Amino acid sequence: MGFATKVAHRLSDPVFYLKHSRNLLRILRQFRDSPKEISQDDVKSVAKALVFVAHPDDETFCSGLISALKANGSEVTVICMTRGEGGPTGGAKREDLGRIREKEMKAACDALEVDRLVFLDHVDPLGGAYRVFAPEVSVDQLADEIRPYFLEVDLVISHGSSGEYWHAAHLLAHSAVRKVLGGDGTEATAWITFLARDEDHLLPHLINEDDEAALRFDASGFHAKRLAALDSHATQRSLFRRFAGGETDDFVQSTSVESYCLQAGNIDAITDLGND
Repeated sequence: MGFATKVAHRLSDPVFYLKHSRNLLRILRQFRDSPKEISQDDVKSVAKALVFVAHPDDETFCSGLISALKANGSEVTVICMTRGEGGPTGGAKREDLGRIREKEMKAACDALEVDRLVFLDHVDPLGGAYRVFAPEVSVDQLADEIRPYFLEVDLVISHGSSGEYWHAAHLLAHSAVRKVLGGDGTEATAWITFLARDEDHLLPHLINEDDEAALRFDASGFHAKRLAALDSHATQRSLFRRFAGGETDDFVQSTSVESYCLQAGNIDAITDLGND
């Protein structure tokens, strides 16, 4: 019964086909990864930065860069597509999970000193045993919804092109941002995505393997702040422990170097090392 359910979930999941087609195409691609190694001192103080994520806790994947932007005087807004109603409950009642995770997200953003947190009110669907789902909103509709938030923003940070671990909601978020900022002109708003290619990453199962790394940011100086933010997501601690094969501190330590892909715009909007 379990095997039959797994097969049914896989064959009915468009992400399954996307993943395997990308794996085949990747064999034919040539990657020229030459990321700039940067620290807090190399991160520009942009006037306005925006982080767009699918669920509460996804900001963890860029919490080091958020911390550096705030330390350097940037204004940071986080937009969250859902309240994570369909995720692990951590022992909470399913019907209470969205409300609890909203509070957890607010606490995490407070720990990171984020200026503004916005929820878009899309419902996170409950996943099956072998499949997860995105909210019931089209890429075009989501792009139209987030577009006003992107006005006068200097830097956008979001999910990678593989949805990190092929999560349907992460893929939807990435596609919506691409719809808004997908131009490749140098005058475009700078858009970077986290967990880009990194052969040295300690948790390779999270990496977006099709995203060439432009920047590798050393976030080790923000360990305590990043850990406090992650531990705010009490219902999700078991998930991050599973990712790291240890404790939440191990996850923060294992992701102390954050790798970013430049998807649109110019790297000079982020760091002065772009032309070095």
